[in-house]
Amino acid sequence: MPVIRLAGREAPVPASPAISILVSLQREGVRIESLCGGRAMCGRCAVRIVAGGDLLSVPRQRELDRLREIGATDGVRLACQTFPRGDVRIEIVNPGSTS
Repeated sequence: MPVIRLAGREAPVPASPAISILVSLQREGVRIESLCGGRAMCGRCAVRIVAGGDLLSVPRQRELDRLREIGATDGVRLACQTFPRGDVRIEIVNPGSTS
């Protein structure tokens, strides 16, 4: 089973290819904003992929559009639209979110 390693958090977060990074983080009590409830509409759950980007689901057009609208840089994904297929290391981009 994959794990998510989060900058600033010692314990890894258990993950599943069937569950988004957003839901995995929320299940473990990690605070990350999501005003739209995981529908790729708000862009508040942006995360920077530090390692393991090749082990993530391919971004769909809806996610790509939202990332472009929020001015995201390379390596940034929406946690609500990203599913890990292996171990990844991330940082929460939104400064209003805390772990």
